[in-house]
Amino acid sequence: MQPSRALKISTFLLFAALSLFPILGLAKDGRDFAGSYSVSNVVEQGDQMVLTFQVHVFNYSDADLKQAVVTLRASHPGAALAQFHPVKLWRNRTEVKLAQQVIIPRHEFELWQKGTQPALFVVYQDSNGQRWERFAQLSSRPGPR
Repeated sequence: MQPSRALKISTFLLFAALSLFPILGLAKDGRDFAGSYSVSNVVEQGDQMVLTFQVHVFNYSDADLKQAVVTLRASHPGAALAQFHPVKLWRNRTEVKLAQQVIIPRHEFELWQKGTQPALFVVYQDSNGQRWERFAQLSSRPGPR
């Protein structure tokens, strides 16, 4: 006797759901880190811009992080533009406010002015020693706070 089509489909769906369960647990909605940014004290220097980059980021990763490093990268090809001092302890569901003078290419700054989000990443090790790099979703906010 052959299993019914409904039984085959149900078995497949159950297997698919169980396979995806660990992945879904990593980030509830795909945003382990989110916040806002602003730029101030902008000065042109040839094909580069010198500015103060301020970021306010929340940790939604469901983990307390030790020595997490927030890194600003170029949109393409992703080279590091700036790295903030490590956050000694960043508890789950809390925020950090960081500010630093950075030098970025003019074209990168122009992309930000047109609405492209800065490529900000949080780099950390979990309790098992595994290294993670997570994108931080940012929105622009006017002026320094």
